[in-house]
Amino acid sequence: MKSVYIFLSNLLFFLLFAGCDPLDKSNLEALGSEDVLTNPKVAEAYVNDMYANFMPSNFTVGRRTDETMVVNSEYAEALSEYLNGTLTADSYNDIGNTDSPPYDHIRKINIFLALVDKATFADDIKASLKGQAYFWRAWAYFRLVKAYGGVELILKPEAPGDDAAIFVPRSKTSECIAQIVKDLDEAISLVEPLSTVGRIDKCVAMSFKGRVLLYWASPQFNRANDIARWTTAYNANKEALAFLDSQGKGLYANYKDLWTDEMNKEVIMVKRFQYPGFANGYSQACMRPLLYARGCVGGNIPSLELVNAYPMKDGSKYDPAKMDYKTLFKDRDKRFYASIAYNGAEPFLAEMFGKENMWTYYYDSDGNPATGINGKEARADNSENLYSHSGFYPAKMLDRNITRTTVEDGQVDWIEIRYAEVLMNMAEAANEINKTAEALAAMFKIRERAGIEPGAKANYGITATTIADVRKAMMDERLVEFAFEGQRFWDLRRWRIYASTFNSFKDKYFHGLRFEWNGTAANRPKGLEDINAIANQFTISEVRDYRPIVMLEEDKYSFFGIPKSVLDRNSKIEQNKGWGGTFDPLE
Repeated sequence: MKSVYIFLSNLLFFLLFAGCDPLDKSNLEALGSEDVLTNPKVAEAYVNDMYANFMPSNFTVGRRTDETMVVNSEYAEALSEYLNGTLTADSYNDIGNTDSPPYDHIRKINIFLALVDKATFADDIKASLKGQAYFWRAWAYFRLVKAYGGVELILKPEAPGDDAAIFVPRSKTSECIAQIVKDLDEAISLVEPLSTVGRIDKCVAMSFKGRVLLYWASPQFNRANDIARWTTAYNANKEALAFLDSQGKGLYANYKDLWTDEMNKEVIMVKRFQYPGFANGYSQACMRPLLYARGCVGGNIPSLELVNAYPMKDGSKYDPAKMDYKTLFKDRDKRFYASIAYNGAEPFLAEMFGKENMWTYYYDSDGNPATGINGKEARADNSENLYSHSGFYPAKMLDRNITRTTVEDGQVDWIEIRYAEVLMNMAEAANEINKTAEALAAMFKIRERAGIEPGAKANYGITATTIADVRKAMMDERLVEFAFEGQRFWDLRRWRIYASTFNSFKDKYFHGLRFEWNGTAANRPKGLEDINAIANQFTISEVRDYRPIVMLEEDKYSFFGIPKSVLDRNSKIEQNKGWGGTFDPLE
């Protein structure tokens, strides 16, 4: 059982201790009372609510990235609006999110920041809590800005019913970014250097500042390619790396165990899970074959495009035109085996039906060549019609200890920021300011950890030398390094290659593989039979996803439209250019 500081949901201890509920909205204005401002536990509980509102915790990335395929054609969400050509201003509605309204949460942060200096408890506790609040305000605003551009910048607790304070126009994007950076600088100066329990610390704040400035320098916001922005991003990430190094952070040697060896040296920002001691485990039901899940499957299915993106062990690209899909699993880098469950892959789930490899092939179960497809009607994973259409399952970040009955009680921590991202962020900015050698050196570290051989030229298979070619190499590297971690969707937008990436897919479809066993049902592979010895006994064919990809113009993805519900609520809000409005998110 891991030792974990519980700070996200169960505030019972704090509430009993304080004798009131400081997190109830009706009591927020009472934060200035003597009880609250003299009781650090109550102030801490108030900040804990910020974690509950904003800390990312999403293991099922969904269908907004090019890492996933659909489940079945009968599902209405077979392709998201982003990939189905039906994206509207209402498709992405974070600013008007009724389940977790960002401005309600920002208001709570503003109340805390306005009053915390009056607290009478210890200055070090006061400073730490204040720094965490500044961080979460920066986090909240960046979440909106990266989606829409500039938003209403409200920095003081407005009085209820004060329409003049609440209904304000959107601030320029540049003003929002400046305020976000200012809040992060405040946080960096106030929080503790290193937390061992998952709190926001200086490592997190500095790393996130580097992420913010990298976005601000990227083509989404930086159409004129202002080198000064890239330089600022480079310096911020460089400083973050230096501080992380001083705190003992770095690349964790074993990529596969990054998510199961909790709080290891690579972890920077993390949402911790513990079940049942902390009844907030995550469900991984949709990420596993149905036989190993319960009532859900297909939430995060690797596409053939993702599978093919993983390099070979010598660092070269996998080329399906020259290589045989029967042996696609041979001589790949370590990230492939840690992330992709392929036909015949070694066990990656808790033993439930005997110890067995992952088998995803079709076979002839009734001896009748007229049934099924090519006479093959049964699936080895027993997933009925809710199988992985791509022929693959995700193996990354899964709790290897839970079984079908406990599949919704996963305990693997969600790592939102890890050292590899900060290293890659620095490298990307370095390349853009003509520090390409430094950028490549960082890439070499990432590839060395992945088990890629350095080769005679010690370049780990990277042949790129120009800024443009190294940029493309980094884009490819981020796809596999951070697969299933929720980065790809936002990366494609900030690079402004969302539409072009999917338009480049062969015949505008996601693809997968169909594995067919050529033997009898009686001699079909089971258990731990070595796929290397029987790979040639399968017929493998490429299959298409159920629906074609239809893309809109790139501008529709770079900045989303402001939802109608938000425009209706505040007449001072302008719609974005590209969505029928006049607001320029590039200013």
